[in-house]
Amino acid sequence: MTYRALPVTQRDGTPLANSNCRMASIATGLDYESAGLQTSTGAEMRARQSDQSGGTDSGDAAEAWASYGQALRVRDGATFDDARADLVAGRLVHLDVWAAAMAPAGCPSGTGQYGHTIAVAPEQSGTRWLVSDPWCSPPKWAWIDEALLREAAETWGGMCYGEATSGRGSIAESVLRALMRLAAKRLMSQYRPDAPALVAPPFDTAGAGGRIMFTTTSAPAPEIEEADMPIVAAAGLVSTVRARIAKGVDWYEDANLTRRGGSFSADADIWYIGAPVGELVEGGSYAVQVNTGSIYGDGVVRPTIVYVAVADADTYTAVPPSGADADEVRELRDIEWEDALRRGEAWPST
Repeated sequence: MTYRALPVTQRDGTPLANSNCRMASIATGLDYESAGLQTSTGAEMRARQSDQSGGTDSGDAAEAWASYGQALRVRDGATFDDARADLVAGRLVHLDVWAAAMAPAGCPSGTGQYGHTIAVAPEQSGTRWLVSDPWCSPPKWAWIDEALLREAAETWGGMCYGEATSGRGSIAESVLRALMRLAAKRLMSQYRPDAPALVAPPFDTAGAGGRIMFTTTSAPAPEIEEADMPIVAAAGLVSTVRARIAKGVDWYEDANLTRRGGSFSADADIWYIGAPVGELVEGGSYAVQVNTGSIYGDGVVRPTIVYVAVADADTYTAVPPSGADADEVRELRDIEWEDALRRGEAWPST
């Protein structure tokens, strides 16, 4: 089963947030590349490279990735068919697009007349690909038709080509690609989601040859066993054993505790299920039930089976009541859960 990274929004309130679409997209790519072992944000990625003003280009992205010990594949000047082949091969693609050409898909701002970078996951449904537009807040995954992605990418590539070749004669291909990269940075600085053009600026795109601008992860994410994924729990799930978990304890999406999902923001007393698992963890891990939305693309809170280290769980036996008493306990628990959610809290808090 292919690992699905968490989508990242650029709209985090930091000074360069409006220009950080590429940085937020490559943060999603880093999560995918490492199968959750390394995560970042748009602001953090921006801080890890040397350009601290305006738009960015693939060189800035590669510099940020290098700070994590990762190598970004720069594919500027290739075609959409090349990008599609990378997706089919299991690579996540950070695709440069002209946002208006992709509207109403994604989360366009204003006229949508600006260059933008989105994260395209190697997950396909018919003619659609799974896309995270970093302008969306809260962040989310959405299915977008391949034809729209192609049009948006080729429109932007043509604009970068026109900007790069304006007033120039014959240009060697390697020089052309470098000039297109510089053009992309200039255009992304000039037109942004918070300051889009009123109409599409005129560019002579003749001769662009279908070139687009994109980067990809350096390798497909490793396949993960479906049994290691967090599981949405059935309603009313109870167990004969409970675990007291202290505030600050981390919980994970897999039994071997390699993909951290979050931590408990308050002390919790929760059911756990079964014997210790996680053969790679000293002492093992327990499967526990929490209510969380942080690991889902839509952000909806669900009762979910995740994992905590045995060493972090103070366990005890608590035989559930039976019959009408059990129904009363479950009803009371549901009321407490609903009240907590109305207050904006998770229950148990995660």
